[in-house]
Amino acid sequence: MQTVLIKQIKQLFLKELAVELKNKYALWSLVLMLVVSVYIVYSIQKEASNQVWHSLFYVVLIFGVVQNIGRSFLMENKGSLLYYKFLVDSRAIIVSKIAYQFLVNAFFLVVLIVLMNFWLPQRIPHFGEYIFTALLFTLCNSAVFTFNSALALGAKNSSLVALILSLPLLIPSLLVSLKSASKAISPLDIHVYYQDWAVLVLLLCMQMVLSVVLFKYVWEE
Repeated sequence: MQTVLIKQIKQLFLKELAVELKNKYALWSLVLMLVVSVYIVYSIQKEASNQVWHSLFYVVLIFGVVQNIGRSFLMENKGSLLYYKFLVDSRAIIVSKIAYQFLVNAFFLVVLIVLMNFWLPQRIPHFGEYIFTALLFTLCNSAVFTFNSALALGAKNSSLVALILSLPLLIPSLLVSLKSASKAISPLDIHVYYQDWAVLVLLLCMQMVLSVVLFKYVWEE
């Protein structure tokens, strides 16, 4: 049974990826939005300290993550969702959607790092720790936004409803991420990141478990 579930997750994930690659305009519009956003930041702020760079980075990151909220259930029509209901396990659907959302957000993160370092080159003392923290933050976002987009699917202004539902759950992971990232831009080597990362992983696990458990009841509706 477990093998069947994993196979379904893989097939659904590959389906999402194939649809994204087929509709390349959506992917390129994401890249274009990033280029324009970072260039506007560069036009206003020719040079930036570590603190300013850190603030701008997370502002653009959160803005992009919010823009990606419609890439999960809000892109599906009710007919295809009804078709899936008779073919696959509800757990496979939510897990594959979260995994795909994370892939998109990770791509967004990589492009943002490249653009920020191209126009506003900066030397982050602990760059690896900084990026790993941002990666955990995008993972948390993926779980939160994917499940809440499923909740908001039948509502009017679904994207706005999903965003409103997600904000209270997004704030804890955002605060912990900002705390850990602030340590990474400090030149001191005495900071400990594992506690912050453990909190982010714990939040991620809670969000994943709640998404998988509660989505079953949403799916039945």
